[in-house]
Amino acid sequence: MENILTETYKSWTITVTPENKLCSHFSFTITAPSGYSQHVSMGGDHEKRAFERAREMIDMEIELAREDL
Repeated sequence: MENILTETYKSWTITVTPENKLCSHFSFTITAPSGYSQHVSMGGDHEKRAFERAREMIDMEIELAREDL
């Protein structure tokens, strides 16, 4: 069974999954409250880094949405 981890950050859901691809060992998916989601297959070399990258991506998505208003 895979060790899938989840976290909520600024109302978005982050799901981190073990996935070996090139030098990365984890992938992540971010899901907005609206249901919109994005998957990154090369999320990081460890769980902590995958969560950090996911949070950075969410912050960027939120900022881009503000600019569109």
